Amino acid sequence: MLSRLFPFARGLCHAYWAPNVWALYSFADRVLIVLAPRLGLDIKSDALQSVTRGLVGDTSFAVLPEIGARACFALTLLFQVLPLIKLFTQPTWENFIGATTLCGYASFLFGYHVHEKAILLVIIPFSLIALRDRRHLSTFRPLAVAGHVSLFPLLFTPAEFPIKTVYTLLWLVVFLTAFDRLAPASNKPRFFLLDRFNTLYIAVCIPLVIYTSLVHQVVFGQRLEFLPLMLTSVYTAVGVVGSWVAYMVVYFTS
Repeated sequence: MLSRLFPFARGLCHAYWAPNVWALYSFADRVLIVLAPRLGLDIKSDALQSVTRGLVGDTSFAVLPEIGARACFALTLLFQVLPLIKLFTQPTWENFIGATTLCGYASFLFGYHVHEKAILLVIIPFSLIALRDRRHLSTFRPLAVAGHVSLFPLLFTPAEFPIKTVYTLLWLVVFLTAFDRLAPASNKPRFFLLDRFNTLYIAVCIPLVIYTSLVHQVVFGQRLEFLPLMLTSVYTAVGVVGSWVAYMVVYFTS
C-alpha cells in the first residue's frame, strides 16, 4: 500500500513528463546526447531507450547525473520551508494562501514521479489570490495556460480535438482578458519582461496544440511518437517554472 502512495520504484518521471523541473532536465539530457560527441562527453548506452525519450519505462539519463528520491525530497523540502518561514513570522491570510501555493509549486516541480494532474494543487490555491493585483495576475497567467495545456494529451482522440481547441481559445480570450480588467493596479512596478513573456507564451499555445493534436499525425503518422509529448512537456514546463520564479519574487517582496 505504501509503495502506491510513494512510487519510488517507478522512476523519476512519469511516462508523459509532467511539466516540472525534471521535464526540462530530461530534455536537456536528450539534447546533450546529440552534442556529446562534439563536447567530448560520455554517453551511457543502456540509457538511450529510457523514459527520457518520452515513452513508458524507467528513467535513466544518458549524459546528466541520475536523480534519486532523496534529492527530490531535499529540494522539495527546501523550497517549501522558505515560504513557510515568512508565513510563521507574518501570519496573514494572504501569506497563508501564498505559502500554500508555493508549497504546491515545490511539490510539483521537484517531486518524484509527479503526474501532470497534480498541477491543480498549484492552480486552485493560486486562483484565490490571482486578482489581488496585476503582479499576481502576471505570474498566474503562464501557470494557468501551462497547467491546462499540459492536460491536453490526456484528451487524445480526434473527436476531442475540437473540444480542447475551442476551450483553449475561449479560456485565453475571455477568462484572462476579463481577469486583466478586474485585477487592481499594483503599487509596485509591473514586470515588463514577464508581461512580454506572457504575450509570447500565450501566442505559442495555439499552434502548439494544433501541431501536437493534428499536424504531427498527418505528417509523421506513427513515427516520432515521442515528439508531441516532448514538445508539450517542455513548453508547459517553461511556463510553470517561469511562473514559480516570478511568484517567489512577488511573495517575498509583497
